[in-house]
Amino acid sequence: MTSVTSAAAMKLLDVRLKHAGSIVSSAIGEFTSSTAGLQEIVCIRAGGTIDLYRIVISQVGGGDKANVDNGDDDDDDDEVQTTLKLITRLETRSVLRSICSVRVSGGKRDVVVVGADGGCCSIIDFENGVAKVLHCPAFGKVGCRRDTPGQYVASDPRGRAAMIASVEKRKLVYVLNRDAAGEVTLASPLEAHRPRTVVFDLVGVDNGYDNPIFASLEVQYLDHEDAVLSEKKRISDLKIKEENGQVGSNDSGKTDATLGRYGDGFTKQLAYYELDLGLNHV
Repeated sequence: MTSVTSAAAMKLLDVRLKHAGSIVSSAIGEFTSSTAGLQEIVCIRAGGTIDLYRIVISQVGGGDKANVDNGDDDDDDDEVQTTLKLITRLETRSVLRSICSVRVSGGKRDVVVVGADGGCCSIIDFENGVAKVLHCPAFGKVGCRRDTPGQYVASDPRGRAAMIASVEKRKLVYVLNRDAAGEVTLASPLEAHRPRTVVFDLVGVDNGYDNPIFASLEVQYLDHEDAVLSEKKRISDLKIKEENGQVGSNDSGKTDATLGRYGDGFTKQLAYYELDLGLNHV
């Protein structure tokens, strides 16, 4: 008797014949082996794929037989060829948004911090070419939302902390460390929110062994109520100037409250966020 498979037991998996070619972001480091000088590149693609490549430098002999017969040294004729070798490929079935590499203090390899649409931050280890998720703390709703962190991610060059930020307002800082067994540990997130802020980029600043500092290129916009009050005040001041005959050529209709509607935007700011490791505060 033929058994009928129920709809609940069926699992349909969408597998593409050809992977996406566009690269969203990439990071360089030493991910698979602790061998010094072995550079590798990890990149995220538009289809939700994480690819790990190794930079292979080889010499291709270019000397001719005439030089060999005459006893001439043909070492100078060898060409140095640099290629990328695919080590592993990880299918995440998600929308990957950002990636960065970080070497936690006391480690000889780098791990990867990935921001995606799952509302969580993933720390992935590629030891021996096998991907392993070390931590995946959740902090927001599922989806690429403007107020859910994941669009930007940066790490401290000394490997002590990582910051993950959203397009608007929210920023979280995770302190990285190692336990007695040498495993990577992740502390509770520290909030570094700044209201009415749109973020354009985020990087980690090399501050030596002082407190970790993250630099953010952002813009602060006015609240709707503040913009309305500012516009009313501008109109009132303009009427007073007209009554007194003091209206000049500089009194145009463009003010800080109405800059957004003219397309010339607001002034971009470079904001620094410092993590105080002693007080555990940003």
